[in-house]
Amino acid sequence: MSGQENNDPQQTENIPLALKNATTFEKNGKYESALMLLDDVLRLNGNYADAWLLKGIILSKLGKCDDSIKCLDKNIELNPNCAEALRLKAAIFGSLSSHAQAADCLRKAIDLDPNSPGLRCSLAIAYQKLRRFEDALKCYLEVLKQTPEDAKIHYLVGITLGNLGNNKEALDSFEEALRLKPDFTYALIGKGVVLAKLGRVDEANQCAKKALEEKSELTDKKSDESSIVNDSIRNEYADVSRRFRKSFSQNP
Repeated sequence: MSGQENNDPQQTENIPLALKNATTFEKNGKYESALMLLDDVLRLNGNYADAWLLKGIILSKLGKCDDSIKCLDKNIELNPNCAEALRLKAAIFGSLSSHAQAADCLRKAIDLDPNSPGLRCSLAIAYQKLRRFEDALKCYLEVLKQTPEDAKIHYLVGITLGNLGNNKEALDSFEEALRLKPDFTYALIGKGVVLAKLGRVDEANQCAKKALEEKSELTDKKSDESSIVNDSIRNEYADVSRRFRKSFSQNP
């Protein structure tokens, strides 16, 4: 994917500036200009791991998933400790509904960055797509140890417990989400669904009525769950791009 290396010191010393300019182009949506600069960098030094990472980011945004994954794999080959490349690969696989491959990438990324709640949430989502609800629950419970006041995580725990048929425990999770965020409409809807499954029909109807009064943009539990999942996938791209830009925009 790159030409032969040019080891001329006068040319290679310009690589940081070229990479900084490519980062600026990427930030401004000028992807083709960024790719041209990155190809120049890689012709000078095909082992410049960060250039492969940024090229992978841009190609993923252009929908060139196979080419993006090749670039990310090259980055990982050169920098095996790059959790960001694995994270982005997982997002690409997730967008392609290749959830088993996404989960594999995320497990490797967590090995490198075990304290990242975002990685564990993404892995939980991949497990949910694979209907591995027990594994998803373990991930969310690990996240709760780090962020016990996050209403969204309590909501997702409730969803997962519901998928496992643990309706009483799911009810507790939805109620905790509502305690932390009283206007969390979808936790209210989840609570209503579980109450109905438990035969507490009057309480379920009260939840439904209250949810309608709040005039939520979405109208059912499944829509909200999908929204959270899709937001997570989009955020993988955004977070990797943002961290990369922050790192290289400060280069002289």
